Amino acid sequence: MKKIAPFVMERNFLILMSGVFINGLGNGIYSVAGMLLVLNVSGSVLYSGFAFFAITLAGTLSFLIAPLANYAKYKNSLVYSNLIKAMILFTIPLANYTIGLNVWFVITLLFITALLTQYTYPIESTILPIIVGKDHVVEANSYLQTIRESMDIAFIAGAGILISIIGTIPSITITALCLIVVSFLYAFFNFQQPEQDREKSQSIKDAITNYFTDLKAGFNYISNSLVTNMIFSLVFINMSMAIMTTNLPAFSLIKGGGVEAVYGFYLASMSLGMLVGSIVSPKLKHIHFGKLIITTFTGTGFMWIGTSLLPLIPSMILFSTGAISIGILNILVFSSIQKQVETAYIGRVITVLTSAAALGMPVGSLIGGVLGETFAPEIPVMICGISMIIFGIFWLSSSVLRKLPGIDHVNLFSS
Repeated sequence: MKKIAPFVMERNFLILMSGVFINGLGNGIYSVAGMLLVLNVSGSVLYSGFAFFAITLAGTLSFLIAPLANYAKYKNSLVYSNLIKAMILFTIPLANYTIGLNVWFVITLLFITALLTQYTYPIESTILPIIVGKDHVVEANSYLQTIRESMDIAFIAGAGILISIIGTIPSITITALCLIVVSFLYAFFNFQQPEQDREKSQSIKDAITNYFTDLKAGFNYISNSLVTNMIFSLVFINMSMAIMTTNLPAFSLIKGGGVEAVYGFYLASMSLGMLVGSIVSPKLKHIHFGKLIITTFTGTGFMWIGTSLLPLIPSMILFSTGAISIGILNILVFSSIQKQVETAYIGRVITVLTSAAALGMPVGSLIGGVLGETFAPEIPVMICGISMIIFGIFWLSSSVLRKLPGIDHVNLFSS
């Protein structure tokens, strides 16, 4: 019988896991309710495109936000950011029961909430090596992703059913309550944050200078690295994913005969695939990374083409299986970054990388909205599948990417 890793029972890791679990409950409900609320208030796939544009634009701007985390205690940042997000979400039911909801008001709140998430996510990535040690990062990430994705499967699927019973507004209220509980939990963190070489008292001018110095440091890590060879293909694939995701609520309603819960089932099936990818990723780290990505993402492309063409049940099965490659890529790349980058730079490097890769998502959201208004929602899903195959072909045609060894032997940040 396999022994439980010692870091699993460590106080701070248990707090982080508990926070991830409760966030999984809240985010599972919110991810379904938010997009359905926009679709219900507006009655248009085009506005779904605007909503997803706002959310992904926040992701693209995250490289400007992450350096701010260096000017506050990680613990305080996590506690107060989640509290602020909860207060913002509480304004949705408040507005609904008083003055009524406007679609642009909802989209604006989705954007602000997404911005705050871009601030907290790199902090969680940064504190993980502090809590478990760099030698356990891959295994710890696998634990956390397993919790995230397994909770997503249950909570997102359940969210679709919950929303069909109580509606989108009460469901968003539940998400806000979950964020308050997470803030309370994170208040019990007691890890030691590494000291920054920075004076405690400094002028506004010095603070701004240090901010841009931190920002530049993240870019320098990326610009002199192997990661630059991956950026173009990641931008392309994220644009394609945004085209599909924008149309997924309408696509799900068609496949499910108008039942809103089916949207939750599709999101849950994707989470199931990503969960499998997260679980198996430590077993795959010795396989040549280039060949692994080419094979898995090409397979994803064919599966998602099938998703667009087949009836509900086989469509969801293929959708889930195709998402395995995403879980594998996420764990292996981010674990490699956490192992190779100094703790003080992890948040900045991850944020710059994800911001660069997310450049295509706002564009994809708008394209997806237009395509969804012009054609049947199955077409954007098929386009995403074809794009996955093109992604695999691009990696195959690049000798640098094709020949990448196992991820443990890939030096991402050598110039």
